[in-house]
Amino acid sequence: MLYLEHTIIDTQEGLCNQLMSVFRTIGEALFYRGIGFDSCVILSKAYTRTSINFDSPPYFTEIPIDLFVDMTDLTNVLNSINIQLIRSRAEIVSPCQGIIECWRPPLRDMTELEHRILGQFIAHHFPIAKRALSLAHFIVQVISAVCPKWEAIHYRVERDLLVMIPPEVLDLHRNNQMESTLSTIHHNKDLSAIYLACGLQEPEYDHVVKQIKQHYPHLEVFNKKQVLKGFPEIEFQFNQLTLEEQALVDWVVCQTAPSFSGWYNSSFSYLAAYIRHYRGVNPTTTKLSPETTGIWDLWFPRI
Repeated sequence: MLYLEHTIIDTQEGLCNQLMSVFRTIGEALFYRGIGFDSCVILSKAYTRTSINFDSPPYFTEIPIDLFVDMTDLTNVLNSINIQLIRSRAEIVSPCQGIIECWRPPLRDMTELEHRILGQFIAHHFPIAKRALSLAHFIVQVISAVCPKWEAIHYRVERDLLVMIPPEVLDLHRNNQMESTLSTIHHNKDLSAIYLACGLQEPEYDHVVKQIKQHYPHLEVFNKKQVLKGFPEIEFQFNQLTLEEQALVDWVVCQTAPSFSGWYNSSFSYLAAYIRHYRGVNPTTTKLSPETTGIWDLWFPRI
């Protein structure tokens, strides 16, 4: 048996960086199973932020991988193609031909066919944890019921970015995000609402909405918390989620929204576009800016 282990090198990575590692692990299992190896995936743990703006360390804490992935469904999906799934090395019982640690980057040169097989498998068969999935679908249904045409926009300006960039760069990034959002609205004349996929706290979020409303006063602007306010029981369920699960709700909304736009350099935006691509969503409804070819296109190309 050959074991493919999901490996977290940096324990301060957000949701979609972690998911990329999970997807890579599954991709390697698909490859080795395809060339005749008995293969087994090891998925053990995940991490979540402890605060939106990294108010005090530690910034991340360990959580079960089950909060991201429906492990029962994934076990069944993988077993159907003769791949096993376990949670730790302690469960290894078969004669071991080796353990391959998998992170986000490709471990070898991959053909276009291999990339496409992985993308289609993830887009059509990878089971998101049901708690986050059901909340995301509920949000999509509520917005779609009242807004004939809406778009999800990933708005990534939270102050946790200050651990990577200085304040002046974050200010520039905020300006760029606002300009990009206003441009998206301008070029989508029939838009009746936008959904901001973000983790901004209320005062910061209200400031962003105010800026948008100055230009488009009749546009409806939603985020996940606003949508759920009218449904106390569901809002309570949402508030029990970890911050990374809340981000997972946003991410699924972005995958399934009628249209989506986001920042290319963000793994969250890129991976949402990746899923939409391999689900065959009309490419004109997915926009990443600025248009560029970078590391994500090499690691997880949309072929």
